[in-house]
Amino acid sequence: MIMLATMVHAQTGNLSITFTPKNGQPVVLKLSQPQLKFDNPHGYWFVNPHNGDRHMQYMPDAGYGDRAADIAFITFNEIVNDFDIYETPWNDSNQLTIQNKVIGITAPENGKPMHIHINSFTASEINFTISGMARSRLIKESSNNWTPGTIEGSGHFFREPKYIQSDVLPGCDCDPTIYATVYDEENNVRTTSACENAIKNKIFDAVQKAMAPLFTNVAYKGSPPMSTGDIDISMIAGHIDINVPVKDRPYCSGDYRHNWLTGIDAQKKIVESLDAYGLRFIKAPESNDKIFGGPDAQQAKIKRMSSFMDSINKLMIAKKINSDQFNKALKDFGDDMNTGAPDLKKMEVEHNLYLTVIVNPTTIGEFQQYLTDKSKTLIQHNVKGAVYDIFCPQKKDDDGNWTGNKEAVYLGKFLPAVITRSGYSDVATAKAVYPPNANKLSVYNIIIKMEGARDMIDKALVNIDFNAFQELIIKQ
Repeated sequence: MIMLATMVHAQTGNLSITFTPKNGQPVVLKLSQPQLKFDNPHGYWFVNPHNGDRHMQYMPDAGYGDRAADIAFITFNEIVNDFDIYETPWNDSNQLTIQNKVIGITAPENGKPMHIHINSFTASEINFTISGMARSRLIKESSNNWTPGTIEGSGHFFREPKYIQSDVLPGCDCDPTIYATVYDEENNVRTTSACENAIKNKIFDAVQKAMAPLFTNVAYKGSPPMSTGDIDISMIAGHIDINVPVKDRPYCSGDYRHNWLTGIDAQKKIVESLDAYGLRFIKAPESNDKIFGGPDAQQAKIKRMSSFMDSINKLMIAKKINSDQFNKALKDFGDDMNTGAPDLKKMEVEHNLYLTVIVNPTTIGEFQQYLTDKSKTLIQHNVKGAVYDIFCPQKKDDDGNWTGNKEAVYLGKFLPAVITRSGYSDVATAKAVYPPNANKLSVYNIIIKMEGARDMIDKALVNIDFNAFQELIIKQ
């Protein structure tokens, strides 16, 4: 009974600090914390056995602003047992703030620092002391109104000694344990495991290899200005830049530059990437002189317009025509002047191409291809190794806008494509198939979507290295 009571008591963590302001009375802030769950994003720490890195992130649960109790924000990123904390931009990897609705206490902005000493740091327990300098302010006062002082205290927390794990990437001896230096429930992100990093790196390498011929054989490489027909290829804003050198090391290597955060529950579902890789093709048009008929033609139009306006204004002043006749004459003349003028909206479609790669599509929006003309849509088998590809030609809308040619290539395993009505649009839906017990870190299906000029779609289809995608896909 005594042992059980001692064990229960030992698993209740606490933080207690005493702040003594300069020329003031001491202020004590305390909080207690039951043993934290191993996957609690509000209280999490780890010791990485591979490199000795130690990280702690502790904060109140969501909705803390409505509570009067003492709360704390603590972040440690240190291998050593003794370190100092300043509230400065160049020392933001460690921080400690404790507050309630009345007062907030944190590290000093300058001068002598707040000091932290780690007594123990294991997967299940962290114990530290606080000393040195600090500063305080009333929560309702200006953020610049700080009072300097000294601080003494300690913290002792417990958690379940477990970590979340991802799947193991096939063919890669990687560590599936998730040592999260970032664990952000509000933004639904955390640090990836080594195996999750490896699959991201593997996908990056395959996409880069597949698209490399486009930059080599299609992309314009001369000096500005571009000539008519030259094609420039760039990354679509917000997409991952594949036009960078591949590191000379295997994707399983832990020292790899293409690492990123992932969703908190990513280990529970197949890795997916919605439009993460995007390219834009821009083809240089003819010169304005050729498009608009050259300077002589433009000058002739200006003279003709000047003469017309002079004549119609005189008729109006002489009351030979009324306002309705005046407006109709203006419209008819404008329509006549625009006869033979280029369709700039059509030109835009025919001089651009947008290409996106979707890895392991899982949502209906990724499966669907919105069609411009159902009657002219073709489900084809023109791309070697693809299940099928769907082509739909460009079309002019009733409002005068143009929608470009559309081509979607499906690699992997997809159900037969079905053309149906969705709201006011016709769509082709091609749903991906995944094995029931699929490894979460495997690639099974890929969709390559293109929209824009037909000639640039054809260039892309000829130059994309589809074998690189096929090698990425695990055969079912």
